[in-house]
Amino acid sequence: MAISRCNLVGARLMLGIALMIVSYMMLTPRPPQPEFLAFWQADKLAHMCSFLLLSLLADAGWAESGFGPRKYLPLLAYGIVLEGLQHFVPGRDVSAWDLLANASGIMLYGLAALPILRKARIR
Repeated sequence: MAISRCNLVGARLMLGIALMIVSYMMLTPRPPQPEFLAFWQADKLAHMCSFLLLSLLADAGWAESGFGPRKYLPLLAYGIVLEGLQHFVPGRDVSAWDLLANASGIMLYGLAALPILRKARIR
């Protein structure tokens, strides 16, 4: 099923909003954490889900091309930059595990979610 022009624009707008929210959440000194997410390594799950969503929105926003390096490399670079900026935020630190969680969210979209969407004829 082809994605309409209106949906392309909507996905791009949602990507911009999601990028702002993810940037805010990763660069605040003490991000608010809901009580139901207060379990061990919840932060890594949040990183992975965030980048899974960003991958989906980037892919849907530019649906005319496949999910290739022109989509996933900027997302990966964005994750690396945000992680580096956390060094300057009080109460935050740079974590290779967070980078791995970011990359795994992108890989999860490309290797698992995208084939499911294609099989369902959504993408």
